[in-house]
Amino acid sequence: MAKKKNVRKKRGAQGAAELELTPMMNLFSNLIPFLLLTASFASIKILDVKLPEANLMTQQQQQKDPDDEGLLLTVFITDEGVTLGAKGAMLPTTYVREYHKYLYSYPLGSANKETYLQKVTKENKKELPMCPLDPTRKLTMFERDEIILYAIDRNSESDTGTILKCVKNKLDETMMFENGQIFDRLPKAGDTLYVLSLSTNRRMEIVKDPSEYVLKELTLYEQLASRLLRIRGSYPDVPDAGEIKLVAEDDVVFDKIIHIMDVCRDFGFDKISLAKLAG
Repeated sequence: MAKKKNVRKKRGAQGAAELELTPMMNLFSNLIPFLLLTASFASIKILDVKLPEANLMTQQQQQKDPDDEGLLLTVFITDEGVTLGAKGAMLPTTYVREYHKYLYSYPLGSANKETYLQKVTKENKKELPMCPLDPTRKLTMFERDEIILYAIDRNSESDTGTILKCVKNKLDETMMFENGQIFDRLPKAGDTLYVLSLSTNRRMEIVKDPSEYVLKELTLYEQLASRLLRIRGSYPDVPDAGEIKLVAEDDVVFDKIIHIMDVCRDFGFDKISLAKLAG
């Protein structure tokens, strides 16, 4: 009897170890055709293509007229001065002597206004000046009324230069020759002068009394206006007429850039773009 019990246990153990694989085989037999039907196969082909050299231009670029680009007029602005350039040419730099005009209250908070003119140098350009009548305080940015840039003529970097002159009439208007160049000498009776203006109907003056005209300091803005006026008159039909780019150093006072923008706009260049001077 004991032997029979052992045989039954052994048979039960063998039956439990066998796996039923029929359902799994049925699953794979259905899954494999489905995967084959839904699979996508990529066909790779190698084409022998010879690319053009990097420095070659397309036929359209080769046929393009270089004059179609226009003048590409650019004003380079630094603390030392302003340079006006165009495609393939640069005008001489207009160097400047910079002054900041302050209008401040003295005593502080009163309605009484005083004026102070500060000469700006490389050493003090980032500092606000002390109040001349009140040494206990500094003048503020809000009290700076005007940035004056006198155009100077100098021969080298060490040369401090001399301030250029221009003729002004009794209305304090800057005078020029007919071609737009600044009138820089005292006129004589009978001389013909013109008021510096973009208008095609700019006012002409025939000198009757030379004593009504005086020589004053020429500013950068007047010099720039004269040059822009002559360029506008010489190239009225270029594709980029009225366009100009201002490229300024990072530490140039923004008020100075705004004033130069105003001059460009007043003298026919109202499409203005700004850029930072590298370096």
